[in-house]
This record gives sequence, structure tokens and C-alpha cells, in this order.
Amino acid sequence: MTCRKPRANGFTLVEFLVVICVVAISLALATPGIVQIRAQARTNVCQNNLKMIGLAMHLYHETYLTFPPGWIAKDTKPATGACFGWGASILPFVDQAPLYNKLNFSAPPDSNNPVLQTKIANYRCPDDTSADVNPVRDEFGTSNYSGNYGDVALPGSVDANPKASGILYWNSKVRVRDITDGTSFTFLVGERCISSAAAIWVGVRSNQNAGDNVTACNHAARLNTVIDSFSSRHANGAYFAMCDGAVRFVKDDIDSQEAANPPKGIYQKLANRNDGQVVGDF
Repeated sequence: MTCRKPRANGFTLVEFLVVICVVAISLALATPGIVQIRAQARTNVCQNNLKMIGLAMHLYHETYLTFPPGWIAKDTKPATGACFGWGASILPFVDQAPLYNKLNFSAPPDSNNPVLQTKIANYRCPDDTSADVNPVRDEFGTSNYSGNYGDVALPGSVDANPKASGILYWNSKVRVRDITDGTSFTFLVGERCISSAAAIWVGVRSNQNAGDNVTACNHAARLNTVIDSFSSRHANGAYFAMCDGAVRFVKDDIDSQEAANPPKGIYQKLANRNDGQVVGDF
């Protein structure tokens, strides 16, 4: 009687190929889920940033009895030079007191100052992978969040409006009680990604460049459409912090109307703090 030779341990070539196929199929099935989880994680970070900014705005309000000015300028003329704005004003309330203490508010912001090029994580949406300094805005530190200027166009080359309809504008001192349309139905801060030149946290380069840290919601600057609009890298819309601190997702196709064609669109109503018009669902 002959004895069988014991089989050697290990995989045969066929078994190895089968294992490889199984692993490849498993990875193919799992990859979309992993991508979705990572995308959701980035979205959660952006929402949390806006919640923190909204909370910081209210802590500032509790301290000074007003929301911070959109930016602070000596006069309304277009070419004022660089000015500090709301993003710098609330630094102590977003755990950035050491950075705030390094700022010299008695002198105009200088883009060559490395302190003003600092990356602030709470001011960056992780879906926007643009540079830490904004090349479109004199290389001040980049921000992905911009203040609500209102439902009218930004000043540009004309004098700044001392009574804009939003929350953050030239030397503004808007209080909660001034938001008569309701804090749940009024934008406070929204997203601004690199597709519309993002923003800078320090303030503005001049009155003429108010779009550096505030954004208008007039019909010509509808969401995710032009260089002057609120924008994001999220699909189909952008996130906004409302004046009550809640964070809402606003779709690109939100109702919007020309100023000459009343009634206002929902987008314009959300940007105006006291026009007395009912917003409804959005």
C-alpha cells in the first residue's frame, strides 16, 4: 500500500486569484460609502464652523450690545485703504485671543504682516482646498465665510452705504432688536469659496473692496453664480448661519427676484433684516 504525500500548506494559484477577486469586489463596494462618509465629515466641519461663528457673534453682542461692524472705516469714500472687519473683531470668541492680541487696530492692516496671513481653521471649509492666503485679495489670510450685507448691491466705486439692509456693513452696529423680520429668517454669515474668490478674515482692503468679507444677496449675485456671490463646494447650495445661531442649507435654485419686480424673492427677503415681508419655507 502506497502512502499519499501530504499536501503542502498554502494557496494554490487559483485560490489566490479568487481571494484577490473577492478583495477587489469588496473594495469596489465599500469605496462609495467611504467617499460619502468623508464628504459628510467635511460638511459637518463646515456646519460646526458656522455654528461657532454664530455663537461668537452672539457672545460679541452680549459683550458690546451689538453685532460687530462689517468693517470699520473712517469715511464712506471708496479708496479708504485696508480696514479691520468682523472676522478680526470676534477672534477672542472663537478661541483666537492670542492672535487677536497680536493685532494692531490703531494702524491699517498690512498684507505683508505674517500675523494677518495666519490660517484660522474655524474660518476654513475643508471642501475648499484653496491656499491659506488669498491670492485674489492681496494674500491676507483666507476665509470661507462672509457676512450678510443685505439685498442690495455692494458699494464698489461709489460711497459705502451707512444703512445697508443686512447685518454686517460699513461701521454697522446692528442689534438683535433691529432684526424685526425675525432672527430665524435672516442671514448672518454664509459660505464663500474660491469660485467666487473666497474671503479674508482680517476685514476689507478698502470700502471699494467690501466683498472681501461681506456679500450681497441681490438678484444679480444669486447663490453660486458670479464672482460677487455667496458660494460653496457643496453640491447644489451652501450653508448659512442665521441670526438665531441655527445653520441652514440654502439651495442654488432658491427663489430670487430683480429689485424692480416685486414681491422680493425669498433669497432677498432672507438677506433683509427689516423689510416686513414674510419669508415662508425655504
